[in-house]
Amino acid sequence: MADASSRATVGVEPEDGVLYLVPTPLGHRGDLSPRAAHILSSVDVLLCEDTRVTRKLLAALGARPELVSCHDHNERKRAATVVQWLADGRKVALVSDAGTPLVSDPGFVVVQEVVSAGLRVIALPGPVAATTALAASGLPPDRFSFVGFLPRKKRDQSALLQSVVDRPDTLVFYCSCHRLGDDLAALCAALGDRPAAAARDLTKRGELHLRGVLSKLVAQVGAMGRVTGEWTVCVHGAAQVAVVSGLDDPTRALVDRMVAAGMSPRSVRDLVTAATGASKKLVYQAALEASRA
Repeated sequence: MADASSRATVGVEPEDGVLYLVPTPLGHRGDLSPRAAHILSSVDVLLCEDTRVTRKLLAALGARPELVSCHDHNERKRAATVVQWLADGRKVALVSDAGTPLVSDPGFVVVQEVVSAGLRVIALPGPVAATTALAASGLPPDRFSFVGFLPRKKRDQSALLQSVVDRPDTLVFYCSCHRLGDDLAALCAALGDRPAAAARDLTKRGELHLRGVLSKLVAQVGAMGRVTGEWTVCVHGAAQVAVVSGLDDPTRALVDRMVAAGMSPRSVRDLVTAATGASKKLVYQAALEASRA
């Protein structure tokens, strides 16, 4: 039982019928906040990606909530159960294996269902690999875009990278160790040989930071042999926002009419370039600008 002074430090007791989103350490257990530890020790049910991973953290806290798995393959099924638990007045929290839930991790479907049911969701602040890596990257941190994991399919990957190629803000990606080399090569091919930083296992004993242009990072990772750990990659933004120029007035008017008719920028790009021979990049940028107007 917590005394009055400890309760004042961590805040009030968790409320019945509220879903708490609790960040957990990226690696170093000392990064778990007192409030987060208190919530984990006080809720009735704790949703987690992998019960084996979360059980280790709970053992260090002496906490014993009911553990229920919630991952990509069962999240939709769990969501309805969570809504019922909250409606019944149970205290429920959700964690990921490491870092802040929902950030490239399961939890969104559960939160969406809870909000749709008119129930409360409270998110605690805490560790996020994206911002932790950005702060140490040496790249501009004032504006950044979190992109997350690259799609596995080449077509989807190319479309995503094309959509961010002209952004002036620093781009932040998550990469698995199994795909890091290929992902870095894809970034270099699509974005150009920009300054970048790759961080492995943040806050853990094996923390590592690689810095340099993307081609240098590709070479460094290739020389590692076996690549391990969780990686966050930060890439410098475009030197300047691309300016739409070089399209004649009839082509620009055609782009505007097609966007106004409800066509996607990608479809406009493909049809207009096939019909006119204009630059795909210029047409696509013009379509994007027209869609935002």
